[in-house]
This record gives sequence, structure tokens and C-alpha cells, in this order.
Amino acid sequence: MKTLLATASATVLLLGAAACSPAEGPAATNGYETRGPQVVEYDDATVETANADAFDSVRAEYRLAQGEIEASDLIGASVRNGADEEIATVADLYLGEDGASPVILIRDGGVAGVGGELRQIAFTSATVTAPANDEPEVLVQIAEETLETLPAFEQDGMNDYRLASEIMGATTPVSFREDDVRITDLILTNSGELRYAVISPSLASTDQFVVRANAIRVAEGDSDGDVVLDMDEAEFDEAPMYRWE
Repeated sequence: MKTLLATASATVLLLGAAACSPAEGPAATNGYETRGPQVVEYDDATVETANADAFDSVRAEYRLAQGEIEASDLIGASVRNGADEEIATVADLYLGEDGASPVILIRDGGVAGVGGELRQIAFTSATVTAPANDEPEVLVQIAEETLETLPAFEQDGMNDYRLASEIMGATTPVSFREDDVRITDLILTNSGELRYAVISPSLASTDQFVVRANAIRVAEGDSDGDVVLDMDEAEFDEAPMYRWE
């Protein structure tokens, strides 16, 4: 799984329309005291727990469901047309503001991914394949010479938290603990529904957990654009462990 770095700035409320509402918290932990592997449900995906013999409680495990994809895998994916010609690559994902849905961004022109114009392709105008154990692809029904007719996207400086690449790698404080957490990736469906954020519980930890995407917010106003993890301690403690193998 790739990791991109980010710094802080823009004034966006990240995805108020994420697929999980605040009421849809992590899977319940009832029954973890029993022996043997447990299986519980977390939204559409199946999560598993390890043997609980030696633990009072244990985190569930989360694996990508069918049709789900990591933002880090989609960025850099090939964009192909109906003739199976590669006409571009995915430069980034625009996460949207004020309830807007994520949009695929490609770069029109430039050299080796540098320069050129960012152009927008709606998920409804593309077919995103996310085969297991393979790189995703984006199929669009346009010719390379018509890319310049797509809507342009203007990046808001270097620290644009409307972009997936700027969110991934960002650090965020948590109100009930001293250590910051690091956002390592985002999980969305191949139809563009942003579902979860993958976080590491501390800057030094290699563990990764899955939380609601709409728990990640960006401070409003002309501040430093700090990213905030908006969830309570119980939900944080019950967030499933992410298993991407």
C-alpha cells in the first residue's frame, strides 16, 4: 500500500456526505470474551477477530469488501478509452466540499506528471475496475484529443485538503489522548463513495485502523487548516484493525 505525504492548509469540511453516518459506528464487541474466532459485521464488509482466550477484549479486523479500493492505489491508475488506449493517468482525487462527491482528477499535458492542467472526470462518467490483487484501471469513453474539453480543476496552493493526496499522510490531534494519529489512506468504492479513512494510532506505530471517513474534518476559517479526528474514545478504541493483504 502506497503512502503519500501531506502538509496543512485549506478551509474545507471533508465529505459531510460520506457513506457512513455518525450513527454507523464500528462493529459491536459483545461476545469477544467467548473462545474461538469471532465473526462480526462492519457495514458491508466482513471483519474477523483473533482468538480471545488471552484478552478481555480484542479489535475486529477489516478487509476491503468487493468493489472497495484504496485511494493510494487509484492515484496513478491508468485511464483508458474504448479502444483500450491509455490516454492519461489518475493524478489525484478531489474529495469534494459542501456535500459534493469525490471526482477523479487527471493531468492534461505536462511532462512526466509535472505541469499541465488538472481535469475532472466524474465517477458517473467512468468505469473504475478494482480487481483483487491487481492494479485498478479507469475506463472512459472519450478520445485523448478531447481531454482539454473536460472541466479544469484549480488547486488551492500546495496544501489543498480537498485532495486525497493532501489528506493521506496528514497528522491530526485527538481530543482524548496526547498522541496525534496519522492518516495513511482512504477507502472508497469504485463508484466514488468515500467510506473510510485508514489511520495509524501514533506517528511511530505500524498498526493501522479503519474509521469513518466523515470523522476526518478540516478546520474552518483562515487557520492552519488543521485536520481533526472527530470521534469519541469508545469509537476510537473499537475501530477495526486494517488488514490489506
